[in-house]
Amino acid sequence: MEDRNQITAKQLGVFILSAQVGLGVIGLPSDLAKAVGHDGWISILSAGLLSTLVTIILIALLRRHSNQSIFEINRYLFGNILGQTINILLILYLSFSMVAAFRYFTEFIKLFTMEATPEIILALLIIAPTVYLSWYGLKPVARFSQIIFFILFFVLVLSLLTIKKVRLTFLMPVGAADLTTLGQSIIPATLAFIGLELTVFLYPYIKDKENTLKWVVSANLCTMAFIAIIFVVTTGLFGENLLKMQVAPLFNLARYYRAPYLGRVDLIFILLWFPLLESTFRSYFFTTYDSLRRSFAFKNQKRVYGLYTALTILLSRLPNDMTQATQLAKGVNLSGIAVFGFLILCYLYSLINKGAKNRNEENAHRLHHHWLFVSVFRLLGSEAGQADRFCVTVGDRVITRAKAVTDQ
Repeated sequence: MEDRNQITAKQLGVFILSAQVGLGVIGLPSDLAKAVGHDGWISILSAGLLSTLVTIILIALLRRHSNQSIFEINRYLFGNILGQTINILLILYLSFSMVAAFRYFTEFIKLFTMEATPEIILALLIIAPTVYLSWYGLKPVARFSQIIFFILFFVLVLSLLTIKKVRLTFLMPVGAADLTTLGQSIIPATLAFIGLELTVFLYPYIKDKENTLKWVVSANLCTMAFIAIIFVVTTGLFGENLLKMQVAPLFNLARYYRAPYLGRVDLIFILLWFPLLESTFRSYFFTTYDSLRRSFAFKNQKRVYGLYTALTILLSRLPNDMTQATQLAKGVNLSGIAVFGFLILCYLYSLINKGAKNRNEENAHRLHHHWLFVSVFRLLGSEAGQADRFCVTVGDRVITRAKAVTDQ
């Protein structure tokens, strides 16, 4: 495995965090306000704990198949034909996620800062650093993602500076939504944790795999805490009725604060947030290409990488405007929930499959002892001992094969 792709579990945690909070948090407060009102923070906490449970299951699946990605696991569990078909579907999911993130990011920049700039120019400016970093491997991509801590710190400080203006009455009464509404709102809240599934694709590159669970769970909990704080602050400032009408409440939060010497804090905030927005796209861009490279073993990787980049730009032009880009992003995110469900089923099937193989080994042992018992009597009183010794040999081979399959 190439050294340039080797990362630590801590770097993977940062990578997952940057994939989650980049685009997912922008419109989430507004979506939750529409779904469940001011009780959206309850949905966020519920979705965060649920996704943490999914994380534990994913890591358990990966640990059962040490040093393998989900592609190798699928071929092992379902066979070459069905497993490869599933792998292609997963690559398609990654591709659409990447395209959706790219187009949404482009439309967002045009809407808020560069309305007169041609979209193709914006697309080239956005994709250039991603293409450069991804070509040199996962390590530089993961290191670049570490800057999000400074951005998140800035956002949290900004939130604390505006907390004096938060009206607690906008957050009361707690639990006003009924259980059915809260349960339904968990789905849009879960969309903010999409990005977690990248763990199963990048797991072989982690050097200290024993620390993977700790850092990925920590990243997921940080995402949960960050989004919950943003929702509480934006709801407390604007109220749920005004929040429902906003496209990007997080940026309106920046406009709410005026620093004595900085002037337009929102412009500074937008400039700082851009690398984080791009990190979501970058995470999927690298993971998609790396999955293609490992699945199909391209000979001329430079040519394929150039074609892959060009196709990314062309496919991102399919949505015509911000509305279609948003719809595409939400549709892909819902597919991400389906991917979570599939990975959970993979873990359950691996448990059943392991049990079946253990039973096969036990049956092979029983068959061996039966043949051995018969052969002893045949050897004592029959000339058919040679045939029965053959049975014993076959029994030994069955046991050896069962052990080999079980140890895989």
